[in-house]
Amino acid sequence: MIEIFSGLERHFRPQALAPMFQLRKRVFHDLLGWDVTVRGDVEIDQYDDVNPIYVLSYTPGTRHLRGALRLLPTLGPNMLDDTFPSLLGGRAAIRRTDIWESSRFCIDPEISQDRASNQVTVAAAELMCAVGELGLASGIRQIVTVTDVFLERMFRRMGCPGTRIGEPQKIGSVHAVAVSWDVDDRLLADMKAIAGISGALLATPPEMRIAAAA
Repeated sequence: MIEIFSGLERHFRPQALAPMFQLRKRVFHDLLGWDVTVRGDVEIDQYDDVNPIYVLSYTPGTRHLRGALRLLPTLGPNMLDDTFPSLLGGRAAIRRTDIWESSRFCIDPEISQDRASNQVTVAAAELMCAVGELGLASGIRQIVTVTDVFLERMFRRMGCPGTRIGEPQKIGSVHAVAVSWDVDDRLLADMKAIAGISGALLATPPEMRIAAAA
């Protein structure tokens, strides 16, 4: 089950987004040991202050948060252009209305470590397909992201191979790489077929209003 939130709701409905920031702290700080900004039990950085869109995957019924990601328009501050420009491979910064950045992709470590469950696959597929639906409905032509080579392989298995913008580089403890995906009907259909997802993940029009206001 997918829900979309705007960054403004962090201030008006903090309880709705608190589990996501807590999950990010558990994944990026506690598990991966990344150099991220931690405030108590949450991970929040400067890009959370520029009204991003958050895509969250919940377990139906229990509303347990399975995974999340963040979307930012590249016309404004974003991680690839402003924090990791070396991953552009010498190319100019990406600043276009129809290209958005996905960042802070994370899955609950508890379900990631449960090899008997397919929840990790379901959550990852839901998040990526929701981005595809949101992009198609909002005029987003391309998604870019900074990821590590492990997640890059996972995206390929999900039917979302993408294109490397530059060569991988060692950043901290991981080999990071910038990847781009074209947002189109074929890619979305391929991902849904592999994941066994039928029908739309996003309700309309609320999610579309959120994207338009970002």
